[in-house]
Amino acid sequence: MTPTVDTRRAGQHWNYYGNLLDVYRDQTGGRPIALVWLNQVQFIQVTPGDFAKTVKSLTAHEYRKIGFVSVRSEYFVDPYEVKKLAADKGAKLIVGTWFKSARARGRYPLTEYWYQLLDK
Repeated sequence: MTPTVDTRRAGQHWNYYGNLLDVYRDQTGGRPIALVWLNQVQFIQVTPGDFAKTVKSLTAHEYRKIGFVSVRSEYFVDPYEVKKLAADKGAKLIVGTWFKSARARGRYPLTEYWYQLLDK
């Protein structure tokens, strides 16, 4: 982590978000990322059926996809942790949804979490 705000640069990790970096899929295509602060990132929770429609609608309004997080877990994937990852990756908007996984077998039910990171 960066010790002072004055030395932070775009693309430099600032926050700790556990193992989310392992499941993050970059969609920037190599374009440079902007410097975004945590309080600039907005979060929209939608139903699973509206997830693709919402993302498509936002990309039609000049937003571009810059990353995607997809997790299947028995533990809650906190949107705040994804928000910290989004700030480090230059996203200003997150569209998120979660639902019980159809593949959930066994003792603990699995939940699928989808988070689309967008920038304008």
